[in-house]
Amino acid sequence: MAKDIDLNKYSKLFVSESRESLRIMNDALLELEKNPENKELVDRIFRSAHTIKGMAGMMNFKAVVETAHAIEDVLGWIRDGRLQLKENVVETIFTGFDTLDAMVIAVEASAEIRENPELIQQLRALLSGASGRATPKKKTPEIEPEPVKSKTTTVSIKLGRRCSLPSARAMVILKELGKASEIVESSPTEADIDREHVFEELTVVLEPTEKFQEALRRVIAMSDVDEIYVGMTGEPREKWHKMTKQEVSAVAASSDVLPAQTVKVGMDKLDDLLDNVGELVIGRSRLLEKASTRDDIELQEISALIDKLTSDIQSKVLGIRMIPLDVVMSRFPRMVRDISKNEGKEVELLVEGGSIELDRTVVDRITEPMMHLLRNCVDHGIETTDERVHAGKKAKGLIRIVASKQQDHVLIEVSDDGKGIDYDQIRKAAVKKGIMSQGQADAASGRELVDLLFNPGFSTKSEVTEVSGRGVGLDVVKRAVEELGGSVMVTSSKGAGTTFSLWLPFTLAIIEAMLVGIADQTYAVAMGTIVESHKFEKDEIKTIRGREVVQLRGEVLPLIRMREFFGMAKPPESPEGINTLVVQSRDRRVALQVDELIGHQQIVVKGLDRRLRKVRGISGGTILGSGRIALILDVDSIIGG
Repeated sequence: MAKDIDLNKYSKLFVSESRESLRIMNDALLELEKNPENKELVDRIFRSAHTIKGMAGMMNFKAVVETAHAIEDVLGWIRDGRLQLKENVVETIFTGFDTLDAMVIAVEASAEIRENPELIQQLRALLSGASGRATPKKKTPEIEPEPVKSKTTTVSIKLGRRCSLPSARAMVILKELGKASEIVESSPTEADIDREHVFEELTVVLEPTEKFQEALRRVIAMSDVDEIYVGMTGEPREKWHKMTKQEVSAVAASSDVLPAQTVKVGMDKLDDLLDNVGELVIGRSRLLEKASTRDDIELQEISALIDKLTSDIQSKVLGIRMIPLDVVMSRFPRMVRDISKNEGKEVELLVEGGSIELDRTVVDRITEPMMHLLRNCVDHGIETTDERVHAGKKAKGLIRIVASKQQDHVLIEVSDDGKGIDYDQIRKAAVKKGIMSQGQADAASGRELVDLLFNPGFSTKSEVTEVSGRGVGLDVVKRAVEELGGSVMVTSSKGAGTTFSLWLPFTLAIIEAMLVGIADQTYAVAMGTIVESHKFEKDEIKTIRGREVVQLRGEVLPLIRMREFFGMAKPPESPEGINTLVVQSRDRRVALQVDELIGHQQIVVKGLDRRLRKVRGISGGTILGSGRIALILDVDSIIGG
């Protein structure tokens, strides 16, 4: 009967749960490689592999089951001490993880899951090779198991009649209880659950910890669970405590509050919701503008209420979309390990600031740029072990990823302690590729040479490798970051390393902005870039080396007249002075002359057409309450230019 059930609707759940298990497995094996005696890490990997196998069995993905089972066998031998965690063993297990990941991707794409008999053979070869060398542990004579001690607790879980996948639900329940207790035995056993044996109740004997009650509340909250009976092992069932969804608070020992429930929602639905909120914000602005021009108290009260409710909804929707950087950064340790192994280098990766939250769209789109930067650090930056020792450095290179909050941006710094940028090598490559003449290359500044690294097709590598040398890399980084409204900066010191600084917005959707008038157009400036507004008298404007500057509290600031910047007609001279916005990009400040300061407002950021994205000084647009379009000034490119 179970085979008649359409399992396709559970594919998304299988993919998301499997990816989480694979992440745990990769992280644990990386740590186990450093601490091979830590058996808890082995158990963690084993449990995750078993979870994938159980879910795949329910979905009838035989290739996934076979691969996960082979990995389990190897982990079991490692746990028992019959197999040493040598380099070839670790590499083969990692290959197994990659194979499982490829199978999960195939499931997500509704493609055929390809079997990998070569990998299964490699995993089994580890066991056959170890069995001839290792001395197996002495097995204790099989005796009848002792009666379960009275200190254990028995939990009996009754599933609902409409539970479509009872075996899958049972595996999830065992996993949940295993987080807060030591499971002694279960009926049916995990093996019977794997074989989809029919059962009415799941009975688990366990040794609970202090988090046991919390685990019980999570189990009873599951949709397919009807009732739970809990009691001391050996006591009559009549004395056991009955838990139902309605009475769940009665079993809370340490807290009377139910844990928060979560619902998985596709990003496409959140994107649609955010678009609707954006239109709501625009509608609110129009309503407030109309209400302010009419002498209608009731209309103003309604518009104030709509304003408050819209702000609350906007804040909550943006909060839902925010996810920690760890979602991206957790992938990098494995990648750096593999690349450094292929390059024959020793590299350690340190990550800081992974808890900082960004909009999901930003996090997703910086994954590829970060990967290119890390490849660059390993391939171009970090030297070989011999070169590092000869230079008086530690044999193992260090790459650091540090994320920090900077006003309305997040700064992600990717740095290495390698050899730094070789400007002479860049000059030679530029001349060889015909980008510069020899004279131009000799006269080029360090900044001009660094900018060449971001040109498409530019590479200082003479040979093509799996990592680099194809001329694809840093240009991808710059393009992706700038499309997000961010910027890239490079600093390097010969022999001491290189740092790539990525400045990224927290969200791409709705920002606080100052509206300004330039000529007969309205523009928006992100509040996070504004230091202050100031009016300068005509005699306060000076000229230094052909450039206009103003002085504010002892600090000399370059003056950029925005009409001239955009090639507009100059305004008539005013004896009253000029209005400016003092803005900052990283460590540089300038004064932007504008005709009028209109006011502060929340705006919905709209992307520009691809043909307009290269227009200097503009990063996007927005729709004002009046229905007119306002362009958003790109302070980074204005100052940088």
